[in-house]
Amino acid sequence: MKKIILLLFVAFFANEAHARRGRIPVCFPCEKIATVKDLPNEDSLKQNGSFLNLGYLHNEYGIIFIPAWNTGGKYVLVNEDESIYYDLSEAQLEELKKTHNLELSSNPLSFWKKIGGKLIYLAVIGFILYGQFSKDDDEEPAAPEA
Repeated sequence: MKKIILLLFVAFFANEAHARRGRIPVCFPCEKIATVKDLPNEDSLKQNGSFLNLGYLHNEYGIIFIPAWNTGGKYVLVNEDESIYYDLSEAQLEELKKTHNLELSSNPLSFWKKIGGKLIYLAVIGFILYGQFSKDDDEEPAAPEA
């Protein structure tokens, strides 16, 4: 049973490209950008031919594309394909909030980014601990001597 669970876990998370390289994808830390709000397409919010949106830049720690922890978040302006970001000062952020009537939280990341990955890691650790400390059902009790 333990081997089946391990095989399913590896098959689910491993893909062909990573199998060829022989590496497990690890992010310690990776800089990630998430678009929080699509802003109206105005000329004042256009940079290098691309309209900008409000994004959230944070450092993400994770293994096998599953986020475990997030740190250092801040709001930024981000282009449409999330490849380039521009820092915002507090005054610029306040101006954007007033101009576009925005309500911003301190951490706008999704449930998956905040808590979901932690639940997956806890479940995997639980399966490992269960496998280590559970009784082996394969052993047969010794027959009493007559």
